[in-house]
Amino acid sequence: MEDYADRLTAERVRRVIKGYDFTGTQKTELLRERLNWRALEKADALVHEVQGIENLHGHEFDRIKKEVKDGELVVTGEKAVAERAEGAGGEFTYCTLGEPVELDAILTGEELPAFDALAGILFHMATSQPVPPGETDAERFHVGEVNGTRVWLIYRPDLEWLKSSEAALSLSFARRIAEAHPNERHLVFAPARYVSQRLLDAEGLAVEFVPLPFALYRVERE
Repeated sequence: MEDYADRLTAERVRRVIKGYDFTGTQKTELLRERLNWRALEKADALVHEVQGIENLHGHEFDRIKKEVKDGELVVTGEKAVAERAEGAGGEFTYCTLGEPVELDAILTGEELPAFDALAGILFHMATSQPVPPGETDAERFHVGEVNGTRVWLIYRPDLEWLKSSEAALSLSFARRIAEAHPNERHLVFAPARYVSQRLLDAEGLAVEFVPLPFALYRVERE
């Protein structure tokens, strides 16, 4: 979103959440209805809707203003603010996009993304959350943890390595991560595996194999 995403857009969201210094009348639009013939035919229903808004939101404002402007009925809540407008609360995540990961380029081996780039995509796919800062460790194939789920990625941006036996989930790897983090669920992304889910379950290992959403392992089988 160019250079104004953080400077303007994200800052506006922050102010809505946290509040901001302000003196004057704060206005909140509660209803906007086009006054065509159909609306006029149902005038009683429209009046009832406006009365419902007044009953529901009247305590939040100093007054509920109703006006017809440019062929529209506009209902606005107005509140005098002396020093600071209150925030709505909540939170948001501001992210900066990295280089695109092209599926076709990965399948042909022409372009393999860096570990961090692929790890970030897979972590979001698995948890719907961004990777926690500072948790990713390519040497250990560790991506990150959130809400009791820890994500691993057995991957290097090296096509020959990805065709080797090292690029697979093994029983020893599963035992090691389960022992290090015994109270968590483990998702392991890898091109292949040398251990069945039945064996993992039989050993009581909370480890689940997730095949990479790319056909890298096909090269090894050809």
